[in-house]
Order: sequence, then structure tokens, then C-alpha cells
Amino acid sequence: MNQHLFNPELGHPEIQKKILHSIQSERLPHAFLFYGKEGTGKDAFAIEIAKLLNCEKGPLYICHKCPACIKISKQEHPDVKFVFPIPGSSNVKPEDIAEALQEKSQNPYKRISFEGKTTFISIDMIRELKYESKFKLYEGKKKVFIVSEADRMRPEAANALLKLLEEPPENLMLILVSSQIHRILPTIRSRSQLIHFAPLEGDAILKIVKKYTPQPPEHLASLIRLALGNIKLAFDFMEEDILDRRNQAVDFLRKVVIIEKSHELLIQIDKITASRDRRTMVLLLFFLLTWFHDAYHYKLSPDQKANFINSDLASNIEGFVNGYPDADYPRVINYTQTAIDDLEDPRNLNPALIFTDLSIKLNRSIKPR
Repeated sequence: MNQHLFNPELGHPEIQKKILHSIQSERLPHAFLFYGKEGTGKDAFAIEIAKLLNCEKGPLYICHKCPACIKISKQEHPDVKFVFPIPGSSNVKPEDIAEALQEKSQNPYKRISFEGKTTFISIDMIRELKYESKFKLYEGKKKVFIVSEADRMRPEAANALLKLLEEPPENLMLILVSSQIHRILPTIRSRSQLIHFAPLEGDAILKIVKKYTPQPPEHLASLIRLALGNIKLAFDFMEEDILDRRNQAVDFLRKVVIIEKSHELLIQIDKITASRDRRTMVLLLFFLLTWFHDAYHYKLSPDQKANFINSDLASNIEGFVNGYPDADYPRVINYTQTAIDDLEDPRNLNPALIFTDLSIKLNRSIKPR
């Protein structure tokens, strides 16, 4: 065992050391806020903290074999709660939530999703946590409540959580997880110890994917490269025809640059937004973003095509750059990222408007008049 880490396979060694030091010096905070880009392993890390604080061999070591560790891994420990965004009560069945938790227990790095449905953390979910916090420990050493995607809390839910943070029970550890920290109330941020998670290294992602995927695809290394260090995306990519998704993004780009044929573009946008599945829409724009990054990279360093994210499309990207020599790539990258952020904000109710606005901006930046 690495004497300085409680789980070497988990990655983020500096964060592990920092938390172990806090435990040893008896200065462990009552609340953490784990933040950083999506797919950096924050949920998995939070679950391991719950094990660390409840393991029979803890609190500086995780055995993974004692009843506490096994129950936490299976999301069955009565003192450990894992809360995540779900659809409204009229749009989800209890068995759907149980199935999502079961999938999370099998792979803590995997995305929890309810296809085509808007999800959020309601005030009732936070009230339940507050109610549970009042009780004594059932069987563990420490209650650990994990709130995944905490930025998806409704305003009233965030205010309810704030009250729990203001007067936390002695036996409770709260761990908030977010990839959109700017959407977390400043008062919640100020009452939590902030820990930033950087993207995992490619080798670490490769090991994790192999651990949770008995038969990884042959093109695994390319898939991880395409995911840009986002381990959630890497697992997403293994569940669908990701190259077909990328082709849709390229086809959308073709329609954008010949926007004069607006009817075709509007038909394309209708197809993209018809399913109402925002994950699919975001994924399309993500691939568009990788195309623009490669195009900008080629424009600056035409002799380094081997470093392309989409290395198998190098000749297509080269042709695009040469065909539109005046394209403003920093601007189109910014426009595309903003559109992704807008799609991920459930307050934006009209995805078709986001795509239409983006199309106009991209056309003007790729083909400036």
C-alpha cells in the first residue's frame, strides 16, 4: 500500500494526501465542495471518502472488504446517502431511481441520466437529508451525504441545504460535487472547503475504463483521446455509435457554412432537437468543438496534424481550413462553448433557438464578409 494514499487507483494523489493530513491533524471540515470540469472522477472520489471515514480499518486506509466498505460500494449503507438530479416526481418511477443507483454502484464514474427528461435536485430531497441528519448513527462511524451535480439544486433546495451547512450535526460530513461551481450559491461555497479536481491523465483513465469494462473496444485509446480527458464521456462513447454522432456534427457544420440554404439548416435543427434529449445535443456540439480546436491547431501549426483530436479526419479538417482561410477560430470556439453551456442550463427552454443563434454566429465567423 502506498503510505501516502488511501486508494492509489483513484488518482488525484495530492488531494488524497491533503485529506489524510486533515484527518491526522483532526481538522477535517464538515463540508467539502469538489469542483472541476466534468468527468474528473469527483463522484467516485466522494464515495471513497465515505469508505475512508467508515471503514473498519480506517480512517487512513480503505480495506474494500469490510461490511461498511461493501455496503457503501453497493449504495446500501444506512449512514451514507448519495443524492443526484432526477426528473420531477410525475416523470420518474421509484424503480428508475433504484436502477440508476444500482448502475452507479457498479461504476462510480458513469453518468446518471434519464434520457429526454429535465433533471434537478428538489427541496424535498434536501429536506429528507436534513431529516436524516438528526438521527444518531445507525452502524457507521460518520454520516456522509454526497450531493452530486449540486449546481442542479433548485433555489429553494439550495437555501434549505444552506441551513444544514450553517448548523451541521457533529457526526455529519457533507460532500457537494459540481462541474459548474459558478452556479453554486456564494454562501454555500463560503461554508465548504473547496477542492479543485484537474482532469485525470490518459493512462489513469485507461486503467479505470479497463477496470469497469470487461471487454473494452479495440479503438479504446482513440475513444479516450476523443473524450478529451472526460471519463464520463469515455463511458458514454462506449454505449453508442459515437462516430455516427460525430458525422452528424460535421453535417450540421456543412449546413451552417451554406446558410443561404436556410430551409435545409432548419430541417437539420428540427431533427437535432426533436428528441428533447439535451445530452445528445450537447454531444453534437462537443464534437463540433473538437473539430474547431483541430482546425485552429492546423492553422497555427500545419505540420503537426498527428496531434489532432480527430486524427482520422485530418484531410477533411485540412480542406476545411484551406477552404475558409478567414475563419475566426477563437470566436467560433467561444460561441460553441457558450451554446453548450446554454444547453446544459435547464432554465433555457428552447434548444432550437440556441442552435439557430449559434448557426448564424458561426456562419458570420467562418465566412466573414
